[in-house]
Amino acid sequence: MKKLLSIVCTGTLLLTSTVFAQDSGNGPSVFVTHELNGDSKISSAGVAFNFKQQNSGFGGAILMSLGRADIVTTKLNVEDYLAWELGGRIGYFSDISIYAEAGVDLGELFGRGHLDEDRYHDHDFFDGDDYHDHYHDHDDYYDHDHRFASDSLDAYVGIGGGIKLGQVQVNGQVRYRQIDSEDWKALDDVYSGITVSFSF
Repeated sequence: MKKLLSIVCTGTLLLTSTVFAQDSGNGPSVFVTHELNGDSKISSAGVAFNFKQQNSGFGGAILMSLGRADIVTTKLNVEDYLAWELGGRIGYFSDISIYAEAGVDLGELFGRGHLDEDRYHDHDFFDGDDYHDHYHDHDDYYDHDHRFASDSLDAYVGIGGGIKLGQVQVNGQVRYRQIDSEDWKALDDVYSGITVSFSF
């Protein structure tokens, strides 16, 4: 499944690049997005370069964003990290839009960067309806370090659609995400969310 997800992401980005070469651009936009599944959430802001073919609603976009992810793991811990993502979209873009998308977490190319890099790391432990703080020493308590590079690149594929109101675009999306590391795996794979963008 990881190999298939990587192939789909690469194919989407390459196809989007082909669209770019054949079109007249619509210009950039800035966006904020928030997606979640239960207590897992990802919030980010970014910029998109949007393109449509002349006399057609067909087009694409390249997006880059930076944000924060708080992910409930299969061990019911909450892992937080910086989400630096590069993505591509292909679809029909007009007053009503529908598209497919894929992206990768660029942060894993340089090793996952946790928000708390101190020797003592703060995990939020989820227990029923309550969260509990849990501190541990990286080296002495668990005998490992959380600052590592994953053996597989986190990625997502998804579908979305929305409406355009002047210079503002409001989209809803559903994404299947591969999120894991050498020490933990996300409890949930499917995230839904909303993106609001402003075009120049």
